Amino acid sequence: MKRIGITGGIGAGKSIVLDYIAGICNCRILQADQLAWELEDIGGPCYDGLLKLLGEGILTEDGRIDRKKMGAMIFGCPDLVSAVNHIVHPVVKKEAVKEAQKAEKEGYDYFFFEAALLIESGCDAFLDEVWYIYAPRKERLKRLMNDRGYTREKALSIMRGQLSEKEFRQHADRVIDNSGDPERTYRQCRKWLT
Repeated sequence: MKRIGITGGIGAGKSIVLDYIAGICNCRILQADQLAWELEDIGGPCYDGLLKLLGEGILTEDGRIDRKKMGAMIFGCPDLVSAVNHIVHPVVKKEAVKEAQKAEKEGYDYFFFEAALLIESGCDAFLDEVWYIYAPRKERLKRLMNDRGYTREKALSIMRGQLSEKEFRQHADRVIDNSGDPERTYRQCRKWLT
């Protein structure tokens, strides 16, 4: 089984690539955000640490962590972002390794792990390849504003907090250009899966 990391800047189209891949090969797909949500839930291994760090102001009425509240609290504060990542990333990595091992036992041909912070979190270390999903900054900005309703300022602020295109490319084994026609993107995926 081949273990492949999927990464790229916000708005690059990682989900489009994953949706396509899911339909064409025998694979298990794990998304870091979804895994982190589970690990941050009540009783999860990240819950108490985040609550101790950020306080009860991040909770919903039923005691769960409200990711929007947490995001608003740490947004623009590098020290808090770093502290949250220090709590969450090692646990996400540990669980992702377990899930990859499980997928291999279950007979999958591929294990895909998608994470915007794949490289920063060190999760690329347990993978065979890293695929960087690329789209030009201008296109990503347009997608974020049109599809997600982000303000220009919010989108640019998030982009500034992520790796540069050069840094992504330095760590990538493959680059999937998702800047144009979806079929062109799909052809690239098929090429690297054969």
